[in-house]
Amino acid sequence: MKYQNLSLVSAAVLLVLPLSSINAFAQFQAPAVAAPLAPNRMATNLPGATTAIAAPQGFNPIEASDAQLAIYGFPPRPDASLEPKAYATWSRAMMASKTKVTPVLEQTNIFHGPKRPAPGKASQSTGTSYNWSGIVDFSGATYYNNTSTFYYIISEYVVPVARQAFGACTGTWDYSSSWVGIDGDGTSDVLQAGTESDAYCSGSTTATYYSAWYEWYPYGEVRVSTVPVYPGDDIFVEVWHTSSTQGYAYLVNKNTGQYFDIGFTAYPGYPLVGNSAEWVVERPGISGGLATLTNYITDYFAECYAYTENYTLYEPGSAGALFLTMLDNSSNAISYPTLLGPTGIWFNDEGSAY
Repeated sequence: MKYQNLSLVSAAVLLVLPLSSINAFAQFQAPAVAAPLAPNRMATNLPGATTAIAAPQGFNPIEASDAQLAIYGFPPRPDASLEPKAYATWSRAMMASKTKVTPVLEQTNIFHGPKRPAPGKASQSTGTSYNWSGIVDFSGATYYNNTSTFYYIISEYVVPVARQAFGACTGTWDYSSSWVGIDGDGTSDVLQAGTESDAYCSGSTTATYYSAWYEWYPYGEVRVSTVPVYPGDDIFVEVWHTSSTQGYAYLVNKNTGQYFDIGFTAYPGYPLVGNSAEWVVERPGISGGLATLTNYITDYFAECYAYTENYTLYEPGSAGALFLTMLDNSSNAISYPTLLGPTGIWFNDEGSAY
């Protein structure tokens, strides 16, 4: 069952919620958003972004109904009979989700925009981009609809180590982002979430920065500081939507058991189409240009699945998938994906990034 916007929740549902959660129902979104919060949503420190009320003690997402999952902010569940591997991935992530964390959000000037095609030879299955390396599936959707539009996308991946290229010490920050998303290849929006791994070097001073984030481009990246991530952490992330302008992200750090859910809206005039779903390692946009890519060495994505509204399954190994190699500003290759079976991707950097 597809999740719907929960603008109203029945009295029968309210009776099972703790009193502390019911008190939160009186909250309204920031003045920038006119509509009141749904009864199951709570405001965050960023206008327009919400998080679900906490589930009651002893709540088991594996045994919960689809409606209960939606109320408490858990992501859509793959069909156990039709897609047992995707369901198993989701189940492991839900059981690893031990501690719900209230998101503390920071708006940034970092942007993970649509694919920036690079000139040169390309085919139906391979291409180059100045900002993306990854694998993209296409549903054929040309507008938001209830059949071919991508509904949700999931993956597990290991947070890579961040450093500058071997022998480099530029005095500036390098950036890399690992994420899953919907739209961005053939559209002007991208609904996405993941983590960043950034590195700095100046003289004898080195530093790194890691963070979870979400974004609905053209809005910029929003960092989530209350779920820390570190190199080697096993991350599960799922992104989905309930309308062309209402999106959600769920991320759990399986090493710590901490998780968050976030609801957020599209940039005005940039609704979701759902024509593409992608698993990407990116050098993001900063100050009008593209960042230098972090030397992330390797980045492994596993259990990658995407579903359309009519529950057609797509994987990185699906027919028609596009494999993208990232180029630097001199049009030399710096990051590329390798398919590992139908659902795994091994990313490596090279050239000036390495």
